[in-house]
Amino acid sequence: MSATEHRGSETLRRGARAGEAQGSRSAPRGPDELVLNGPQEAERVLEQLAAAQPTHADARHRLGLLHLSRGQYASAQQEFEEALGIHPGYRAASYGLRMAHLLQGTLPDEKAAVVADSEAPREEAFWACADDAYRRLHRGEDPLEAFRGTPEAGSVAYHHYAAAFAALRGEDARIGEHLATAGQLSGTSREICADFGWTDAAPQVLANELKGLLWTPLAVDLYAYLGRIYARNGLRAEALASYARAFLVFPDRAQHARHRAEVAIAFGEEEEAIEFLTEAIDADPTCVESRIALGYEYAAQGCADEACLQFEVAAKLAPSYADVRYNLGLLYMAGGRFNEAQGQLRHALSLNPAYLPARRSLVSLLCRTGQAAEALREGRRIMRQGFASADLLVQLGRTALELDAVDQALELLEQAAGAGGDYAPVHYFLGQVYRRKGQKRKAQAAWRKYLARADQWRPLSTGGLPPVGCAVGEMPPAAPIH
Repeated sequence: MSATEHRGSETLRRGARAGEAQGSRSAPRGPDELVLNGPQEAERVLEQLAAAQPTHADARHRLGLLHLSRGQYASAQQEFEEALGIHPGYRAASYGLRMAHLLQGTLPDEKAAVVADSEAPREEAFWACADDAYRRLHRGEDPLEAFRGTPEAGSVAYHHYAAAFAALRGEDARIGEHLATAGQLSGTSREICADFGWTDAAPQVLANELKGLLWTPLAVDLYAYLGRIYARNGLRAEALASYARAFLVFPDRAQHARHRAEVAIAFGEEEEAIEFLTEAIDADPTCVESRIALGYEYAAQGCADEACLQFEVAAKLAPSYADVRYNLGLLYMAGGRFNEAQGQLRHALSLNPAYLPARRSLVSLLCRTGQAAEALREGRRIMRQGFASADLLVQLGRTALELDAVDQALELLEQAAGAGGDYAPVHYFLGQVYRRKGQKRKAQAAWRKYLARADQWRPLSTGGLPPVGCAVGEMPPAAPIH
């Protein structure tokens, strides 16, 4: 490596190391210590998630980003390699791995190849652009040349990164100029700089602040994750500051509005959440994530028609997104639109046959609409997937009773007793089966178990599902059984 290349990589490493402690403060000028240290809490949660779910590539990727922000490049490299081992096509992790190598002084031989049919074309192009900029910086060249001829040239993102690269290269006098231009292009950028106290800050102060961030568009995922941790723990200022960092490294007005909505939701501010999500859709009407988020919020506030509308638009924008079909099916179920609900749930399963919640909801819907035989067939498919909870087995046992398949009902209910012996309805319906088979003593013993476990006596019907609003497995009152 030449002396110029060495200086470039050292500049890069110093900038990344400066971010190690960043994140435990409410803002760049905030208190040094908090009740909760976001990065430490994130590491704890992500390590637990990665250990509990070894195939969870996102946890490994975020751990890699966290290590990058702390200057722990070898650890970051290991995490990105783990993520790619789980999911070889994980594009963000592949760029993270390239950056980990770069920060350790290893220059990638070639520019990153942009995937033409990427599901996130702007992100993919921006990742490649930033990757090339760092390669140029590493070689002692002008990193801003990487933006020439790209969609980000002259954009808010360009000026954010121009300010950051000026800080990394010791060109402090140019930082304020680029941040001011970004502020002229984006009110959000201007507000964030004002909130962080950057508007009138001295060039050296600005340089130190910018070096404290992880300047890669990949870092939006890390800062958003930290923002959620702060919000869930009641730290509003810290959450907003972390989401502001996410905007700085990846300026996206719709995404920033969604992030602010997350803070509002965490603090129970329903009207503000709707306003921010509506702002996100105004910023980008074709953004599926914003439509889904607004649909969820409307549903949570009991506005079913508005929720349906947002999910219907999302389904048109992303016809192959199984989650959208599933949630739309649930909303139709809640509104009594059973035929449409069944269509959406089956559509979700056609997109993802292993989608367990969709199949489980389909079973419930089939039971509710009297399609017992089909419900039993779909339920058996769930069992073959290895999922046989007590409430599902009870539901299938009840369905078998409707079909007068008493032996099959007994088999299912006995399995339910083994899976959840304290689940009171198991014993009630076992009593029904034993009575059908003429085994009165067994029936009485089963009903005694039911009475010992039930909060109060209430006769249970032998068929159908609870009405909308009852939890799966919850048994509604019915006429006494004589």
